[in-house]
Amino acid sequence: MKKHRSIWFWLFWLLVVANLSAGAYTTYLAMVPTRTNFSTTKNADNTKIDLTLNRDQLNALSKTYLTNESNGKYQLVVNDDHVVAQTTVTIFGQKMDAKLTIDPQTTSDGNIVMAVKKVELGKLDLPVNVAMGYIKSMYSGPKGVNIQPDQQQISLDLAKLTKKNGWTLQADELNLKDNRFTFTGVMQNAQ
Repeated sequence: MKKHRSIWFWLFWLLVVANLSAGAYTTYLAMVPTRTNFSTTKNADNTKIDLTLNRDQLNALSKTYLTNESNGKYQLVVNDDHVVAQTTVTIFGQKMDAKLTIDPQTTSDGNIVMAVKKVELGKLDLPVNVAMGYIKSMYSGPKGVNIQPDQQQISLDLAKLTKKNGWTLQADELNLKDNRFTFTGVMQNAQ
């Protein structure tokens, strides 16, 4: 005689398979390599303006930009030895603080690559590549921000992020210890 299984038996196994699938998918997202293709600005006949900021000015600028662009959801603070990005996330109906500790570097073409050193959810330290895979799957911000879990970094294409009225911004130096941040504003001249 054939034994009939309860609906709860099948629902239990469906839940187990769903959890394993979600874990496998998150691991896949964290391990998939990503490539960054920065846009370039042509140097011929461009007007350039040099801009040097200190830590307080850069913090005020990031606060204004993030408030305007994200309605205050994100906060970025430049410290003496690293940059901290903070937000509040809702997990299982509970609001929790999330924090990324970042080391920014400039690239030869004037963009910024931020190496993510630490990811915290509340007081819990998370594995960086797994957390960044989750962040990448949930991120819906500007197109100039590229999250790369496999390299544990976030790249900022400043030409895409700062393009407004023919102006773009290039990063020249980000020196946290010496409190010196230099940029070049580039204006595409009309031909």
